[in-house]
Amino acid sequence: MKTLVLSLALAAIALVAVTHVGAQSTSPTKAFSHAIHAVDDLDTTLAFYRNVFGLNGNPQDFPNPAVPLLTNAPGVTLRLSMLALPGGMRFELTHFKGLERKPAQAKYTDPGAASIVFYVRDIDGALANAKKANAAIVTTGGAPVEIAAATGKARSVMLRDPDGFFIQLIQTAPPGGAPEGNVYRVSLAYTMEDADATRAFYTGKLGIELAGASTYSKDPAMLQLVGAPAGTEFRKLSGAIPGPPASVEFTEFRGVPRTKFHLRVRDPGAPAMAIQVNDLTATISQMKAAGTNIISTNREIVDFGGGTHTIFVEDPNGMNLEIFERAAAQGKSKQAQ
Repeated sequence: MKTLVLSLALAAIALVAVTHVGAQSTSPTKAFSHAIHAVDDLDTTLAFYRNVFGLNGNPQDFPNPAVPLLTNAPGVTLRLSMLALPGGMRFELTHFKGLERKPAQAKYTDPGAASIVFYVRDIDGALANAKKANAAIVTTGGAPVEIAAATGKARSVMLRDPDGFFIQLIQTAPPGGAPEGNVYRVSLAYTMEDADATRAFYTGKLGIELAGASTYSKDPAMLQLVGAPAGTEFRKLSGAIPGPPASVEFTEFRGVPRTKFHLRVRDPGAPAMAIQVNDLTATISQMKAAGTNIISTNREIVDFGGGTHTIFVEDPNGMNLEIFERAAAQGKSKQAQ
């Protein structure tokens, strides 16, 4: 009898494992790679993140001849730095040269606006450092506000880095075993134009499950945090991109003027995400059939070397996405993406 029970248990475990593997293999998305932020001057932005948050990165030239094709910018050159953030998140700062660029900044309520969310131990210290660095404070009143977080009430403030990219600080007690340093956790937040279109794109085309209430909220603390006028309403979608998992949140606003924020990949202030997929050709074919804007030269997938093939597309909200596939057991490319 014990042998039968053990056999059944092992069979059940095997079935769960097979089902899990099968579920993974059917999702278009294999893994989140990194967040991307185009900067006006790499050294200036690196100094900001180092002095304000204690985050370090090494600038380097990236002379890959496929960069102009990928970004649809003939003659462009690239200098970059990949910041390793707590929890396995990576943040790529890109500085393009060799041709004209048009810096721009979004309002937080504009579709296509992007922010990186830093969970910190000491929000007042980080905010003081940010003010010393002449960072613009977005939150109405210029001081942290109390918001509802997953673990209860928290203090939060919104600011901009030197390129206008949004940074949200949230002070909560770190869990046991959290990384050392003021910043101990990182997530991503974006502003969307329409929840249905955003879910259809990220869930329908990339298999990234997004969930959220269909009703709108007027939470005054949230409006104060992002500098939105009273009476503005919002609703959210949230989910996680696998491997290492990246928590991501999208917010849709209404009752306030909005302008879709879309910059070229090379323009300072342009945000992006890099996502690895299992079958790039199939994913891009589906996106083309649905009318997705393809950014890369001639709307074609680019051979980036080292077994990596990649392409830039535009999501429904105006944000750039680098979608790539890498052959197994091949060399590294673009900071191992």
